[in-house]
Amino acid sequence: MREGMNVKALGVNVKYYREQKDLTANRLAEMADVSLSHIKNIESASVNASAKVLVQIANALEVPIDVLLCDSLKDSTNRMARVMEYNHLLSDCNDAERKIIMGTVRELKKQLRDVRENGGL
Repeated sequence: MREGMNVKALGVNVKYYREQKDLTANRLAEMADVSLSHIKNIESASVNASAKVLVQIANALEVPIDVLLCDSLKDSTNRMARVMEYNHLLSDCNDAERKIIMGTVRELKKQLRDVRENGGL
């Protein structure tokens, strides 16, 4: 069976990264040279976006296209997309911020595993 693009997840990802950049849908439409209604339709999962439009949106948002599509990718490819997403999130952090974030993630991972081992999750 052939699986296609997860348009709902794509819309969520586009909106998430647009909001992270403090962009309105109108501003993203301008930056990506796409109509406002098309941006809104993508974010609401009402349409499939063409490859050309996805590239324009990814470039406007300054994120790798596979980060926008990561929920549509097979497991191993999805893991690589997540790694790229984490790298992108950390790219504007200084060393001290990265160290704090990594320490927090390590501790959170430890606590989640402790909860799972004790019958939670």
